[in-house]
Amino acid sequence: MRLKTILILTSFLFTGLAYAQDAPNKTDASGKKQGHWTKYDDQHKKIYDGNFVDDNPVGTFTYYYNTGIPWAVTVFSQKGKVARTKTYDAGGKITGEGKYIGQKKDSTWKFYNDEGKILSEEIYVNGVKNGNCKVYYHTGDVAEEKMWKNGVPNGPWKKYFQGGQLKYLGQTINDKVEGKVTFYYPSGQIEAQGIYKADLKDGEWKYYEEDGKVKRIDKFIRGINQNPDKDVIPKAKLEKQKREHQEFEIKDPYREGYTPR
Repeated sequence: MRLKTILILTSFLFTGLAYAQDAPNKTDASGKKQGHWTKYDDQHKKIYDGNFVDDNPVGTFTYYYNTGIPWAVTVFSQKGKVARTKTYDAGGKITGEGKYIGQKKDSTWKFYNDEGKILSEEIYVNGVKNGNCKVYYHTGDVAEEKMWKNGVPNGPWKKYFQGGQLKYLGQTINDKVEGKVTFYYPSGQIEAQGIYKADLKDGEWKYYEEDGKVKRIDKFIRGINQNPDKDVIPKAKLEKQKREHQEFEIKDPYREGYTPR
C-alpha cells in the first residue's frame, strides 16, 4: 500500500488570469461562453478543453499536465453544479475518483495506489469528511475503519490484520482516543486492554499471552506508567500505529486554477 500523501498543488482558482485562447472559444452578445473551448497557458500548453452552454460547463472536460497528458477527466451536469471526476498520475494511472456538488466534495471518494488498487475510501458531505472512512491493504483487505463527523474523527475506530481479523477496537471523541481500547492477536485472542482518557492511557491495563493468560497488569495515570518496568506496548509503537493510516488527498480541479471559468 502506498501510504504517502498525494499532495494538493497550490491553487489559483478563479483568479481570472489571461491565457491565450484558440478558436472556437466563443462568447455570445452577453459575454457568456458558448460551445467548445480550449484553454492554454502563456506558453501555449493546453490546460483544459470542454463545452459550455450559457457560461456553464457541460459534459466532459479534460485537464492536462504541462506534458499534455490528462490529469483529470470531469463530467459536468446540472448546469455545472455536479461534477464527477477521475484523476490520473503523470503516467496515466488513476489516482482517485469522486463527485463534487457546488464545487465541494460529496458522497464517496476513492483513492488508488500506483498499481491501481484501492488505497482509501472517504465519505464527504458538503465538502467535509463525514461517515465511515476506510483504508485498505494492497491486497484489497480493509486495514482501518474510522468514523468521521464534521471533518473530525468521532466514533468507532477499528483496525484489521490482513485477512480481516480484528487488530484494534476503540473510539475517538473529537480526534482523541477515549474509553475502552482492545488490541488483538491475529488469532483473535486479546493482547492488551485498558482505558484511554483524552488520548492517554489511564487506570488499569492488562496484557495477555496468546493463550489467554495474564502477562502483566500496569497502572497508568494520565499516560504515565506507574510500574518501573518497560511497557509491553510502548508509547512509540502506539504513536506509530496512530500515524500508519493517513487520509489521502488528490489534485482538485476546483483548487488547481484549471476550473472552466
